[in-house]
Amino acid sequence: MIVYLSLIAIFFSSMVYGIIGFADALILIPIITPLIGVKNAVILVNLWGTLTSFLNFIKYREFLDKGYYVRFLSLGIPATIFGTFLIIGFGLDWIELILGIFILGYSSLKLYQYYKKNKEIMVERKLYTKSTLIFFGGFTYGLLTALISAAGPLNVALLEKTGHYRESFIENFAAIGFALSIARNPFYFITGIFPYELLLLFLLGFPVILLGTKFGQKFTPKIPVKIFEIIIFCFLIGISLKSIITAIFGLLFY
Repeated sequence: MIVYLSLIAIFFSSMVYGIIGFADALILIPIITPLIGVKNAVILVNLWGTLTSFLNFIKYREFLDKGYYVRFLSLGIPATIFGTFLIIGFGLDWIELILGIFILGYSSLKLYQYYKKNKEIMVERKLYTKSTLIFFGGFTYGLLTALISAAGPLNVALLEKTGHYRESFIENFAAIGFALSIARNPFYFITGIFPYELLLLFLLGFPVILLGTKFGQKFTPKIPVKIFEIIIFCFLIGISLKSIITAIFGLLFY
């Protein structure tokens, strides 16, 4: 039963990832955590994320922003390796709480700006890929992704701030996710923290991810750019509330 429920959740989260380019971990982790535990969920979702990122990376590869990519990963890769070792004995509730508050504040502000200004989103945007903020964002994202596998909103904020939209947004998010996955995945096996008792679920997850992501990718070109961004921030608000509530309960009762 655990395997069946987990595979259904994997398909749904992969379909969402195929449509908007992120949020698979944000959706999947809270669903399967009660089934397999938070640390196992983080490890498996990080490993599965290699495939979801690769699929979007290949599909939208012509939209790769090399300047953003190199700056982000220069500190992102060392940070994600460091975070992978920290997860062995690190408490996650405080990180999840802080991240949830950040996501809620940022997403609420963006939606308020859409409502107040009713601005049009231009398809042609200037890319601001020389900002030093990208280095800091890469380090923070790499560290938090290794720890809780759901730090995507940090990259969302940077990609939106540097002028990426829809296909460009999806490609650069996926390219970074794939590179960080390749950097950290070997350490799950080297350190012995991979949950071998869940090996069957781990293996079955990959074909389900392939189907879900491919199914979701068919919908992306049909979504207007403005609607696409509003969908992203609505997703983030719901997920941030979940993170805040989960973290508070964890700190109070465990």
